[in-house]
Amino acid sequence: MLRRTDRLALAVPDRHVAAEAFAQLYDAAPVDDAMDPVFNAHRLTLGWGQDQLELLEPAGDGPVQAFLAENRRGIFAGGVAADDPAAVAAGMQTMGVRVQADGPDRFAVTPQDGNGVAIIISKHAEREIVGLDTKLWQITYAVPDLEPAIAHYLPLLGMDAMYTYRYASERFGYDGAITWFDSARDGLLDSLEYLDANDPEKAVARFLAKVGQGIYMASIETGPGALDELRTRVTSTGPGWDGSTDDILGFIHPLRQHGLLLAAVDSAAWHERRLLPGDPESAPH
Repeated sequence: MLRRTDRLALAVPDRHVAAEAFAQLYDAAPVDDAMDPVFNAHRLTLGWGQDQLELLEPAGDGPVQAFLAENRRGIFAGGVAADDPAAVAAGMQTMGVRVQADGPDRFAVTPQDGNGVAIIISKHAEREIVGLDTKLWQITYAVPDLEPAIAHYLPLLGMDAMYTYRYASERFGYDGAITWFDSARDGLLDSLEYLDANDPEKAVARFLAKVGQGIYMASIETGPGALDELRTRVTSTGPGWDGSTDDILGFIHPLRQHGLLLAAVDSAAWHERRLLPGDPESAPH
């Protein structure tokens, strides 16, 4: 069973240049620099809150180089953690998805094998917080048809028993759904989100028209005062911050983060705002 979202992997032309940008904004710090044989890329891993951000620089022909050649700079893969990642990988294999091993506790699906979506499954681990943010809590997929996507991902990742909430966003132009890994009020925010565009003029529809199904964005939690500090770091060094009127949510433009569109939320406020079983209906965004 999945425990949490625990990493993102970005495809970048230069992993060291990208690392400088994330150090500037988040105080993210390198923890490893290794070869990734599945993706044929140099993988620079940053501590990023309690989780990790992998910067993948192509080492030659392979999935990462192909991703960049398609002008798809940004989120290459989303990662989830499990107590038994091999069991999760085996379950995916039984559903016809090719999963490749990178050691005993790390498995990966390439975009080519995952219908445009790369997935990393790793061993659950508790880590000390590194830098400004607290943790990665949501990975968001843009999908061409909402209900078939939900019907695909839940059994694929063994998430059938988890709570999925459906909603619509007129502001951003999509029908959406969120599968919460933990549906207790004080539980983890960790979740997968699926967006199906219903307005051809809005960003999700443009993303789907350009690249097809893929990982559209991600979201992080911040602790007391950290959201204000993050906003200051972004706005004092250039454009790219779009904040909400209630000061519990902000978006950082992908041009500031090597293709990563990111939402940052105040953790305590978002726990109260999210919808869980039995709550009155209202949109979470």
